[in-house]
Amino acid sequence: MGSTRRDAPTDALSGKISTLKPMSADVRAQQIHDVVDAFRRLRSSVTRFVQMFAAARNAVSMAEGLSSASLRELLTMLGNEAQAARFARLRELKIAIRQARVLERTRDAVFSESFSTNPTAMRETVTALERVDAILVGLCVEHVLERHKPAPPRTVALKPAPLATRRRQPEPVH
Repeated sequence: MGSTRRDAPTDALSGKISTLKPMSADVRAQQIHDVVDAFRRLRSSVTRFVQMFAAARNAVSMAEGLSSASLRELLTMLGNEAQAARFARLRELKIAIRQARVLERTRDAVFSESFSTNPTAMRETVTALERVDAILVGLCVEHVLERHKPAPPRTVALKPAPLATRRRQPEPVH
C-alpha cells in the first residue's frame, strides 16, 4: 500500500509537467555565429570610415594601427575624426556611434547562458547591429559621393540685354 501512495502523486504530477525541449545546439551555434558576424561587419565598417577620414588627412600611421584597436576605441576615433573633418552629418553619426557603443556592451553577453539561449534576444541583437552598420555605411557612402561629386560646369555670366523700351515720339506741331 505504501508503494501505491507514492505512485499516485507522481502520476498526477507527471501529467501536469511537460519537459521543455532545449534549443538545438546547431540553432544556438548559428545564432551565436550570426551575432558575432554582425559585430565583425560593424567593426569593419567603422574601421573603413576611420580609414577614409585618415586618408583625407594623409594620416597613414593612424590607419595602420586600426587592426589592433577595440570597437570602443574605433568608435572614439571615428567621432574625433568626423568632428575634425567637419563632417556634414555629425549629429546623425554621433547617434549611430552611441548606439554602437551600447551594442558593443552586449558582445560578451552573447556567450552567457541566459542570453545565448534566448533566441529572441539573439535575433534582436543581430537586427540592431545590422541597423547601426547600415546607418554608418550609408553616412560613409553619402560622404564619399559628396566629395567626388563633379563640380557644376562654369557658365559665363552674361549681362541681360536691356529691355526694349518705346520712345515717345514727339507730337507733330501744327
